Amino acid sequence: MKAGSGDQGSPPCFLRFPRPVRVVSGAEAELKCVVLGEPPPIVVWEKGGRQLAASERLSFPADGAEHGLLLSGALPTDAGVYVCRARNAAGEAYAAAAVTVLEPPAPEPEPQPAERPLPPPGAGEGAPVFLTGPGSQWVLRGAEVVLECQVGGLPAPTLYWEKDGMALDEVWDSSHFSLEPGRAEGRPGVSLALRILAARLPDSGVYVCHARNAHGHARAGALLQVHQPPESPPEDPDEAPKPVVEPLKCAPKTFWVNEGKHAKFRCYVMGKPEPEIEWHWEGRPLLPDRRRLMYRDRDGGFVLKVLYCQAKDRGLYVCAARNSAGQTLSAVQLHVKEPRLRFTRPLQDVEGREHGIAVLECKVPNSRIPTAWFREDQRLLPCRKYEQIEEGMVRRLIIHRLKADDDGVYLCEMRGRVRTVANVTVKGPILKRLPRKLDVFEGENAVLLVETREAAVEGRWSRDGEDLPATCQSSSGHMHALVLPGVTREDAGEVTFSLGNSRTTTLLRVKCVKHNPPGPPVLAEMFKGHKNTVLLTWKPPEPAPETPFIYRLERQEVGSEDWIQCFSIEKAGAVEVPGDCVPSEGDYRFRVCTVSEHGRSPHVVFHGSAHLVPTARLVAGLEDVQVYDGEDAVFSLDLSTIIQGTWFLNGEELKSNEPEGQVEPGALRYRMEQKGLQHRLILQAVKHQDSGALVGFSCPGVQDSAALTIQESPVHILSPQDKVVLTFTTSERVVLTCELSRVDFPASWYKDGQQVEESESLVVKMDGRKHRLILPEAHVRDSGEFECRTEGVSAFFSVAIQDPPVHILAPREHVFVHAITSECVMLTCEVDREDAPVHWYKDGLEVEESDFVVLESEGPRHRLVLPAAQPPDGGEFQCVAGDERAYFTVTITDVSSWIVYPSGKVYVAAVRLERVVLTCELCRPWAEVRWTKDGEEVVESPALLLQKEDTVRRLVLPAVQLEDSGEYLCEIDDESASFTVTVTESYQSQDSSNNNPELCVLLKKPKTRRLWSRFPSWRRTAGAE
Repeated sequence: MKAGSGDQGSPPCFLRFPRPVRVVSGAEAELKCVVLGEPPPIVVWEKGGRQLAASERLSFPADGAEHGLLLSGALPTDAGVYVCRARNAAGEAYAAAAVTVLEPPAPEPEPQPAERPLPPPGAGEGAPVFLTGPGSQWVLRGAEVVLECQVGGLPAPTLYWEKDGMALDEVWDSSHFSLEPGRAEGRPGVSLALRILAARLPDSGVYVCHARNAHGHARAGALLQVHQPPESPPEDPDEAPKPVVEPLKCAPKTFWVNEGKHAKFRCYVMGKPEPEIEWHWEGRPLLPDRRRLMYRDRDGGFVLKVLYCQAKDRGLYVCAARNSAGQTLSAVQLHVKEPRLRFTRPLQDVEGREHGIAVLECKVPNSRIPTAWFREDQRLLPCRKYEQIEEGMVRRLIIHRLKADDDGVYLCEMRGRVRTVANVTVKGPILKRLPRKLDVFEGENAVLLVETREAAVEGRWSRDGEDLPATCQSSSGHMHALVLPGVTREDAGEVTFSLGNSRTTTLLRVKCVKHNPPGPPVLAEMFKGHKNTVLLTWKPPEPAPETPFIYRLERQEVGSEDWIQCFSIEKAGAVEVPGDCVPSEGDYRFRVCTVSEHGRSPHVVFHGSAHLVPTARLVAGLEDVQVYDGEDAVFSLDLSTIIQGTWFLNGEELKSNEPEGQVEPGALRYRMEQKGLQHRLILQAVKHQDSGALVGFSCPGVQDSAALTIQESPVHILSPQDKVVLTFTTSERVVLTCELSRVDFPASWYKDGQQVEESESLVVKMDGRKHRLILPEAHVRDSGEFECRTEGVSAFFSVAIQDPPVHILAPREHVFVHAITSECVMLTCEVDREDAPVHWYKDGLEVEESDFVVLESEGPRHRLVLPAAQPPDGGEFQCVAGDERAYFTVTITDVSSWIVYPSGKVYVAAVRLERVVLTCELCRPWAEVRWTKDGEEVVESPALLLQKEDTVRRLVLPAVQLEDSGEYLCEIDDESASFTVTVTESYQSQDSSNNNPELCVLLKKPKTRRLWSRFPSWRRTAGAE
């Protein structure tokens, strides 16, 4: 940002920066930003250093402070960095964002005639195949670079190069590079060499060679890194280093960061030729390391990120950009804000050999302060790999079985996110490991780089255990690169570089690119032509989608809110929808949409509706029914569609306006049902005289009939005549009895429709006319519907087995529990049965066991334990057993102060040899304090006593002396209570002019009654125990 010289108004300021956009070729791209200033700034858009003008495809919508750039029908040549520049009388500001235009997927090849199958690549026509891929290179500035690849395929593929996803002529002038096509003698395929003349630092990047013919598309990539030549050391080692950048002409910006946080500096530079960027700190060039990351973001900005800032990182950071036309600087002064509470001894950088150990050690100011260990942002938990030791104020982390991926930044953190940071260097075959994870967008290039101790060694690249192809790997000296151009979701996984027994791994994550869904169909019309059909027509969307798509047709019955899919088709035109496509007769509306792999278009509704009637077919017809006298006779059939029909009995139509009816007064009763495709007629309690009745069913296209036959039942049930409902408690003896009209007539027992099997827990007996089912000791699982079934007749029993009621023995009253943060809270509930199920609820929701809530059961006692309670853990708890509940109210207080009394400074005046008592009351009885006098810790002796009683701490001077005068402190953590003791030979007269109104004699504080549990200091409990 450049500041103006005037004092009036305010320079432009971006409230929202434009964000990078990735679109498919032919789609719409839009950049938006919000910029304020007084007077309102003039906003223009630039690309490649030139101001853009509105055209048919390019517009600049503005709404107040919001400004945009709208690009219609994006082309690959539209890709690049767009700059929004805002200017007014008070100054100028700019922001940039990158637009990436992705290639549409290659069209599917046309199917070839069956008599001419495609030969495999190499034997005839086929898709491009890389025979030799480009190799990654590491060169010094000014060197000549040649990247070459060789590709096979018929017809001969077309080759072209890209740098970081952009065409070469968009990146460089034509004088900086040359392309040399050719066909090598004695070798198959075609080649295209890229020659870079006098490589510059900005030439570093990923170069991808594309090969395309009628059968497909292939690509291979390589990494080019251009380094600054090493500077010669000064002749005089004591001579101060010369500044590498020009002095700043104006004061730098100021940036504050809390110790342990990250600082991120971003510098956006434009120029032609593309400028070279260097970062400097306190006048010295910066090189990337574990805590200093340097990279270029997707917007084209140059970023320096300082991780876990320490006091030693403060200073002046400069971004220096230069090209043949000149140089420019941007600077910021970094200040690191140190916390009030600090580590007594911070961590120190350590080194360790692979398969060995590394020990990190620091010291906290107080032994009671908890700490946590991290490797970068990952919390380390104690285990065999990471041994964590606390010895007084010393905190120690021992890393066992070191491997290459253990190399990194480690942190020890105490309360308030106060951190100390150290680097752990793992010495082994691998010097520079892979990042722990790498996130790339679909279609971008992924580059992974490893540096080894020895040169010209062969490593192994793999993904999820499978070797990666050699065309994407390259090595030069100590450096090994893996370049994956245009990644897809299939490229995601765990990528590993192995060298002997040493290995380093990264998690490659591929994020999907958001694609625009296809447009909707157009010119949708409905024609009602033939009877019971409707004709629907539409045309393809404009513009047509780039990817394959289909049309989805849906219907809706008038009066309903649900749309149901009819079918999908691939081509637009005319579709005839017959009545057979609807489930039931009615008026229907239709709509259509376009669907592709990128989503669904809005629906287009056809104007009007059509009345359609389904044509029914018989799926399962009527069958003759035989029943016993007094039973219900059920006739049913299934149709192919939902349609109304008519039932007949002996040729007489049954009324369908009522679900139940009667043929004539005192005659046969019936009930008609229709559930979906099934129709049923139920003749209730048929008699012997109804035998031979003829039942018929009729609807459009279907007619069917069946006969009714009544059988005489050989036996009758004497008791029970009606269904019996019984209720028992567990362990009771249950006896079900059914008495028949005939002696020793067989009968079968059923439970829930399944025939029962005899066992120790279920006994079936027959005694003359009586049949019994006996459950000697009933359980809840024995509940159900029982049936005693014989020839045509049945007796029914509904049995419910319940557990005996559960009673809560303790607590009988509402329990209130008060605790402070990190205390252990235990709620106990005792019931009268050990096997009784108990459930815990908090604020109406059932409690589930987790790391923060433990549920325990010990006989009839049930406990809910909060091992380290936090304020959100408080609330209303219930222990539910059967129909009874025990109530608990838990309050967790976040203690902000340990010292309850005194709240201010206390002045004590005493006469020599008097007894002086200094009293300090705490909020918890187990807290430990430290007494000091004039800054030095006191030592207990006969002349100075330290007393501890519940929450009260006392310092007693039995016979105070003149030298006991001074400043006494009662300290706990960061708090203290202050007492000023003044000892004189005798009390001064109240009339004395030297009387000090601030001196007073400490009076005894009124005693307050406090009740504490007798459990250990870390546990607070409630309920019966």
